[in-house]
Amino acid sequence: MKKLYLISNDKIWFSKKKYTSNNDLNNIISCLKDSYEIELICRKSFKKFDYLINTKFNFCKINNIKAKNLNIFMISITPFNFLSLLKLSISGKKIKGYVYLRSDGFLEYKIRYGLFGYFLYFLMLSFIKKKLKVLSVSHNFRHVKVQKILHPSELDKGWFIKKKTKQKFKTDFLYIGRFKKEKGMHYLTKIFIENFNKFRLTIVGTKQKYIKKKFYNKNLKYIGPINNPKKLIELYDSSRIFILPSYTEGFPKVISESLARLKPVIIFDEIKHVLKNRKGIFVCKRDTKNIKKKISFILKNYKSIQKMISTNYFYTKDSFKKELLNSIKNEFRN
Repeated sequence: MKKLYLISNDKIWFSKKKYTSNNDLNNIISCLKDSYEIELICRKSFKKFDYLINTKFNFCKINNIKAKNLNIFMISITPFNFLSLLKLSISGKKIKGYVYLRSDGFLEYKIRYGLFGYFLYFLMLSFIKKKLKVLSVSHNFRHVKVQKILHPSELDKGWFIKKKTKQKFKTDFLYIGRFKKEKGMHYLTKIFIENFNKFRLTIVGTKQKYIKKKFYNKNLKYIGPINNPKKLIELYDSSRIFILPSYTEGFPKVISESLARLKPVIIFDEIKHVLKNRKGIFVCKRDTKNIKKKISFILKNYKSIQKMISTNYFYTKDSFKKELLNSIKNEFRN
C-alpha cells in the first residue's frame, strides 16, 4: 500500500487513543485509509480533545522521513502547513500531491489580522501552488485555480431516519461551529442581544467558560463540542432554524446536516455561493429589518419549506469518499 503524507494544522492528543479538536480530520483519514498508508504530519497537544480519531494512521516527524519521493495531501493553508512543506522542499524531497481548501483564506486572514494577514496568506499560497495542485470545496475562493471540487459530508443513513414522535422545540435558533470573529459570532450574538431578545439561540462548539461576558445573555445558551451523531441529530431536531453568520465558507457540513433534518437555514450575502441550488436556505443582508423579514417568512411557511427541503439532493460521507479518491488517484498512480 502506498504511503500518503497527510499534513494537517490540527493538534492531536496522543495516548492509547487519539483525539483531535474537530471531526473533519477523522473524516478525511477514514476516507483515505483503505487506499493509502497514512503518515500524519501534525501538531501534538498536551490536553485531551473531544473528537476521537477512530481510524488507523502513523504519526510522522519530518526529520525521520527517509523516502525521497513523497505523495502529499495538505488540509488547508496555515503557517504550520506552509513551514512543513517548506522544510520538506529544502531537504531535497521530490513532492507531488494536493492542497485541500475549505474556505477563502484571503478573507479569513484579513478578518483576523488585517492587511498583514492578507499578505501572509498570499505568500503561503504562492509557494504551495508551485508544489501542489488545488482541491477545493468552492470555485469562489480568490486567486486559486481549482483542479477538482469536493463536497465534504458526514451524512450517513442515520441522518435520514424520520423521528416518529412530534419534536418539541427547545430553542428557536441553532449555531454549530467555532466561536470566532470570522465566523460572524461577534456579530450574531450582538444582534440577538440588542434586537432579538424574544428568541432563544443555542451556540454549540465552545464552552461558556471560554466566552467573554459581553456575549452572555439569558436567551443565549452555550454548549461545548458534541461528537456523538445521535446527540447532534437530537439537537438539530429540537431547533426551529439553523443560522450561519460566517463571512467565509466553502461548503459547510452543518448546512447539509440541517437540511437532512429538514431545518430551514439562514445565511448571509457573503457566502451565498454555498446554496448549490438547494432549497430551504435563505440569504439575508446584515441588517435587522431584512433578518426579521426572513424569520417571519420562514415561521409562517415552516411546513411547506420542510417539504421543499425533502426534495434536495444530499451529499453523503460515501459520495465525499468517492469524490476524494477519484480526484487524487491519477496523481498518486505511479
